[in-house]
Amino acid sequence: MSLSSQKPPGRLVPSALTTLTALPRGAGGSGDGGAERAVPPASGAEPPGTPLQEIVRDLFAEAIGVPRRTVHADSDFFRLGGHPAAAARLLARARRVLGAGLDDRALHEAPTPARFAAAAGERPAAATGPAGAFDGEGSAVLPLRLRGALNAGALQEALGDVGHRHGALRNSRLGSAGTRLRALAAGDHLLELTLPADLVDLWSHTPLAAELALAYRARAAGRPPRWEGPVPEAAPRARAGDLAPTVPPGSRPAPADARVGRLALDWDAGLHQRLARLAAAQGATLFMVVHAALAALLTRLGAGPAITVAAPVPARDSAALRRAVGPYGRVLALSVDTSGDPAFTALLRRVRAADLAAYRAGTAALARPGGIALSVLADSGEAYEAAGLTVRAAPPLLPLRAAALGLILTERHTPAGAPAGIAVTAAYQYDAVGETAAAHLTGQLAALLEAALDAPAAALSRLNGGARPPLAPAGTGEHAARSPARRPAPAPAAMPVPVAG
Repeated sequence: MSLSSQKPPGRLVPSALTTLTALPRGAGGSGDGGAERAVPPASGAEPPGTPLQEIVRDLFAEAIGVPRRTVHADSDFFRLGGHPAAAARLLARARRVLGAGLDDRALHEAPTPARFAAAAGERPAAATGPAGAFDGEGSAVLPLRLRGALNAGALQEALGDVGHRHGALRNSRLGSAGTRLRALAAGDHLLELTLPADLVDLWSHTPLAAELALAYRARAAGRPPRWEGPVPEAAPRARAGDLAPTVPPGSRPAPADARVGRLALDWDAGLHQRLARLAAAQGATLFMVVHAALAALLTRLGAGPAITVAAPVPARDSAALRRAVGPYGRVLALSVDTSGDPAFTALLRRVRAADLAAYRAGTAALARPGGIALSVLADSGEAYEAAGLTVRAAPPLLPLRAAALGLILTERHTPAGAPAGIAVTAAYQYDAVGETAAAHLTGQLAALLEAALDAPAAALSRLNGGARPPLAPAGTGEHAARSPARRPAPAPAAMPVPVAG
């Protein structure tokens, strides 16, 4: 579904626009003896590359008492400040959340999120994709915020270097009309890279920022960059999915070139905090809580009892893949049985078991195009320093055309790591779902989550999460709404809680 119509906040409206053309091509890892060997800015600091690594990362942060953004895929638990008491807490939580038989030596033998996830049963993906399931045929825009004194010549050369290095960028419009540099203010620029959507994924943005910073730093010093190892080979890409996601009740078939609309909502910090606490109390993740609520809602609307949700997730189990720019993700078909009118907490346990099994399995079922998709993402704050310039990923614009309705939840956190609200994007196909139905379903999901938070042990039939009126037009063909006022929430937990998916 295309999010390319998203408008930047007013403070990001450019004061000037420069289009970079005919960028010079650099050596790009030729191994020239005079090249500067620069440790990649992301080396050792890559974010987790799989859903299970994300869960373990959050468990590390919770046990030690640090914001989860400070814990990376290869962060050592003990070097982060982990001590015996924290290790005992972590193992107890991991056994409950992951359902894995981990002995007391597990953390010493696998002290990083990546290695611990493997010890907990994660297997490399046998296939990525399926091809085109959620990438669409359009373009993805991966913006980078550049702050500091900009050397335009070094930037031009660095873009050429990164384009030579990555196949995902090599045949794109990088360096031509697809690359724009917007001047926001003095010493503040927005670099927009427009790429073929089927050659990148949601998790290409951070490594792209890191590698551009590496190349820029080298070029600013008058040398070509020298990369750390070749671009890795990923698992083969599946051509087709295995299971069709559940279709929103009342939706209609849509043509391949269906128009896409978007609803933008905001769930406030109070709701975010309550969802995080419920997830922690149930040994689950925020994604699993929302997944359970979505399955319950679809069942109540007549789609059950077998509910399948498409979930795009990264498949970057190695350090090399976590640093790569390309389509290294899977769209999992996550299925759950909602029969028997279970309590919400009982349904959440079913969802947790199903999701964890899919996360672990290298051969988990992949989703076909269509139906409902769900993603929970974390806002990215990683910044890379390069010769007086700071490079940071800005919110991307990615098409997700193949889903009739796609829900993307992006969490915000305070600097200390506490929940600070969730930005919700509901992208829908006009011909399949339409504005009113998408607004109703998104509103009903929020209402059902509120009801589940108030009475988590209640049976699904007794949850009072009724329909809410459609959102009022915002005047641009989109909708915008803020979650209603809620009772004051108790103080949030000091530690971040597991979130994945």
